[in-house]
Amino acid sequence: MKKIFSLMTVFVALTLISCQGVKTKMFLKFKGGAGQKLKSDVVVPFKLVASHIIEVEAEINGSIQTMVLDTGGLTMLDKSIADSLKMELISTPQNNVQLAETDAIILQDVIVNGLKMGVIDFRDMFKFQHSGMIGSDYLRFFQSEYNYQEQTITFRNSQKLRKRTNKDYLMDIEIIFPYFPTVDVRINSKKTQPGLIDTGLHYAFVLPVSWLENLSEEEKSKLIEADGFFAKWPSPSPPKSYLFQFEKIQFGDIVLIDVPVIFAELPAFLQQEVILIGKYFLENYITILDYPKRNVMFTEVYNNNYNLAYSAGIMISKKDDKFDITGIWKNSPAAEFGITPDTELQAINGKNHAGISQKEIMEMLMNKKVAKFYLTVIQDGQEEEILLRKRDLFE
Repeated sequence: MKKIFSLMTVFVALTLISCQGVKTKMFLKFKGGAGQKLKSDVVVPFKLVASHIIEVEAEINGSIQTMVLDTGGLTMLDKSIADSLKMELISTPQNNVQLAETDAIILQDVIVNGLKMGVIDFRDMFKFQHSGMIGSDYLRFFQSEYNYQEQTITFRNSQKLRKRTNKDYLMDIEIIFPYFPTVDVRINSKKTQPGLIDTGLHYAFVLPVSWLENLSEEEKSKLIEADGFFAKWPSPSPPKSYLFQFEKIQFGDIVLIDVPVIFAELPAFLQQEVILIGKYFLENYITILDYPKRNVMFTEVYNNNYNLAYSAGIMISKKDDKFDITGIWKNSPAAEFGITPDTELQAINGKNHAGISQKEIMEMLMNKKVAKFYLTVIQDGQEEEILLRKRDLFE
């Protein structure tokens, strides 16, 4: 509970400060920072951790640190790193958030001077060994291009984006607080809502549970509830997850048909009903975000064949030295075999915890070209191998 409160305090405090007076100007004044003009394009390589987390090497006050880069996050640092760098900490007027003002944060030749970083117990809270996060308050000074197939981010000075092929989709972005890029998303031809471009999310689309009130009674009858969860954020309440399939999702000229989405309890600090747009959508495109000019362009380059609807109905993650079944969709093949979040999982396709990566697990679970897989579980005290066959959960 203390960890959850600490994280929420950082975001809520920053958001409250940003909402005083002229919102954007107040936020920028509070966070500070100045991006140096680039002499040429800068290509920053990244690694994907746990199938979707972007990992980069950054230099902070002269020290090389391994960081998460997340367009749906703010720039922050683990307290132990701030202490080791002997960074002077300052507090917000409410004295409930600590900040460290940096001399320089550098990604290759991309330099931002004087940006304040939130200081929290990042490693303990997120269970990563990363030193912290590079967020949109750093990225806002530049145009940045995200290429998942090449695993690179290319930084440029802000410049006008132009469509060059029929696979280019150019649209405006709006910045919501604390400082996140969004596009207008229309669902089933109804009113538009902000869709947050979130490189820190693995699923293609996640909506807030509160959005369920927009569904008709007939639509609600088609919801599939989870035993456990498929998506969660730090929250004092137990996570809830639901699966649903929309007839159409549209933003700009991108039109998607029969789109499965997850409803979950989103972070309270967003302060409005946003739709999260994550890696399993973004990796099909080269995404160019231009924060200064408030534009984004998606260029279609790939099809990952990921589909939440064609599924065995189970979510598996690697936790410490064992597998963790976090969620089961009700009435799914996994549920029909009696598998629950409490089921002890020993092996996947004959591979133990050390023999399979999280990326391989997600590929197996999400790729519609993978029709079946084996799980070795302990049920009623006995080891049993189960063959799970995927099917369309909405048929």
